[in-house]
Amino acid sequence: MLCSLSGQVPIEPVVSLKSGHVFEKRLLLKYLAQNQQRCPVTSEALDAERDLLALQTIKSSSSSVNINATFTPEAGSIPQLLSTFQNEWDAVMLETFTLKQHLEQTRQELSHALYQYDAACRVIARLNAENATLKERVTQLAAGGQEDVDMGDTFGTLGPEILATVEAKQKELAKRRKDFKKKDGPQRAALLSGLQDWKMVSSHTLHDSDKPGVTCVAIDAKHPTIVATGGVDKQVKIFDTDKQQLVGTLTGHNKKLSHVEFHPTVDMVLTTSFDKTVEALDLTGRRIWSANKYKKAANEARCARFHPDGGIFGTAAKSKLVQMWAVNSLSNVVTFEGHEAPVLALAFSENGYHLASGSEDGVLKLWDLRKATSFYELDLNKEEPTLKLGAINAISFDASGSYLAVASARSVQVLAEASKNRWEVVKSLSDHKAAVTGIQFAQNSSFLASTSMDRSLKIYR
Repeated sequence: MLCSLSGQVPIEPVVSLKSGHVFEKRLLLKYLAQNQQRCPVTSEALDAERDLLALQTIKSSSSSVNINATFTPEAGSIPQLLSTFQNEWDAVMLETFTLKQHLEQTRQELSHALYQYDAACRVIARLNAENATLKERVTQLAAGGQEDVDMGDTFGTLGPEILATVEAKQKELAKRRKDFKKKDGPQRAALLSGLQDWKMVSSHTLHDSDKPGVTCVAIDAKHPTIVATGGVDKQVKIFDTDKQQLVGTLTGHNKKLSHVEFHPTVDMVLTTSFDKTVEALDLTGRRIWSANKYKKAANEARCARFHPDGGIFGTAAKSKLVQMWAVNSLSNVVTFEGHEAPVLALAFSENGYHLASGSEDGVLKLWDLRKATSFYELDLNKEEPTLKLGAINAISFDASGSYLAVASARSVQVLAEASKNRWEVVKSLSDHKAAVTGIQFAQNSSFLASTSMDRSLKIYR
């Protein structure tokens, strides 16, 4: 039976009623006095009077009489020295026990610290490896980004749901188009009877000021109050003319936008850019993301337009060609040739079979989609030499197909169909302070929107 403090056979043994440990009474009382009455083994509160039980041994229970009980030793006597040595021994035992406790605690802390150090070394090694891999990839991308990459002829489709919507709308519009010339066209043209009195009603600056300039504009046919603008800042801004606030921003191109266009039947925007790409962007729920990248063209895509029924879209590039693409197969179905300068603008008439194109030299051409030929040509610089119109940056038919807005220089010219082979200027708008880059009639002919390199979007009605 050994003392839990000294590890020696106790002279006056006591046992803790709480823990069952045996102690030398003398050592235990000293320890309790120094450590707030706490058990040295379990650290529980220990009352010396109630929680300790003295153990009776043969030596301590002997009935022999201590003949020296009344003897008082002198200070330098052997009994006094033995008592002093005993006290010192007790102190050493108490200190040794405390040191053992501290040593065990230090060992545990050291073990925990070593585990943490090992884990940290592993994490640092993994992060260094990932960092080296990322640096290598960035180097490869930077090197590859300086070269043209052949994207091939294989690319995605729009999905069965969108194609089904487009086909259904095509059939619906094909039936209605038979009555367009006699009924719908004249009724829509009547909406612009007060065009001569139109003026600017609002002006907005939506794009970044550090890269000034708005390059294109489009109005949603399904939601006529929603206007999209593309800028030099590579972004497309979605603006609500009723709420007079910005409702969305599209990103994805690497260079400035050249054209933006809403699809007439589904929530999709078509954008073209000087990065030589055409993108379709999905606007489902007004949450905007990139839906599909079309084939990378060999020339800078300058503009793109959807046909009113949504079944085809036209693109024009720096190559002076106008190309028609089928939405269901994303294949080139016809190419128009005839411009002598790069084509900058396209517009489909609501009658479904006329296409207008404008070029850098100020020439406006009208095409018959049924015959794939040009049936009318107008050189605006010769027709209006005093205006010095220059390049045709954008064009837009109204809902009747009887009016055509042309953006160039710092003005907007609205032409009306005077006869089958003759168009004339009926309204001129000159509120912009820089070149007008975009023009669009609202589907319901309620207003006209224009954009310019002066960073502004202007609304006329």
